[in-house]
Amino acid sequence: MNSIIVPESLPDILKKYVKAAIRSQPEDIISWSAEYFKSTDDQYVSLGTKNSINTKQKMDRTLFRILAFQLGTTIGTKERIEEVWSDLSLDFNLLEQIYTIGNFRGEHVDMVEFLGITFGHWTKSLKETILLCCEAFCKCLATDGYFMHVDIACKLYEYLAKLDCSLPDDNYTDGGKPAAVQTSKSLDASPAPPAEDDHLKQSDVCVSLESIFSRRLTATSTGGRRKTGYHVPGIGPTATDGQVQKVFEYFKKCAADNGGYVYDFDIENERCPQLDAIYNN
Repeated sequence: MNSIIVPESLPDILKKYVKAAIRSQPEDIISWSAEYFKSTDDQYVSLGTKNSINTKQKMDRTLFRILAFQLGTTIGTKERIEEVWSDLSLDFNLLEQIYTIGNFRGEHVDMVEFLGITFGHWTKSLKETILLCCEAFCKCLATDGYFMHVDIACKLYEYLAKLDCSLPDDNYTDGGKPAAVQTSKSLDASPAPPAEDDHLKQSDVCVSLESIFSRRLTATSTGGRRKTGYHVPGIGPTATDGQVQKVFEYFKKCAADNGGYVYDFDIENERCPQLDAIYNN
């Protein structure tokens, strides 16, 4: 009888699979497993061919789908976020930054808001962020494209549109020196996560709790808009109330024609109002 060779990576793959299944509690474990292994297989293939721009992009988009798949689009906990974050070997410094931008103080977190900010670190405009969320939140691919429910689309857009993650030209102090505006970190799966229950103890690289709370307290809020102190290109400056209202009306009109959903082609349509902030020259 020939001996069976067990790949060294198999125990780790199975461990992550079991943990993900226990957290997700899927009703159809067979279908869920097929989707899980398809996503992770795409990720591993991409990780092995980083020299290609196309495969790097594929890896990133697969990573976002896995994040949305694991975290969902309802209310979750920081404990769950940090478990998934660790499983994907993401940077915990970036996670603290996202907590600060979203002002997520408590243990419970709105996952739509959390994922919107997270995805905004990878995209170059608010429109791209909404499109990426549309793809990541979608549980399946219809013949026409990706989609999300109109309520989620409106909630997501309003939330991100009212965050000020800009880097204004006139951001200077009285002394003529640039004010302290943090540059957003990009989402990067390469840094290894810290050991469990110890990721806030890295004094060399981790953002201190004091600085996090300080930025939260000094953040300004005007008319429902909050200046975050970070520059995130995929969110940018705030949009006007009139602009947000136009987008709402357009999304609801699209949903009326599409069974309550907004599709990616609706967002890319030239009739769609501008999603990013409109500058008045």
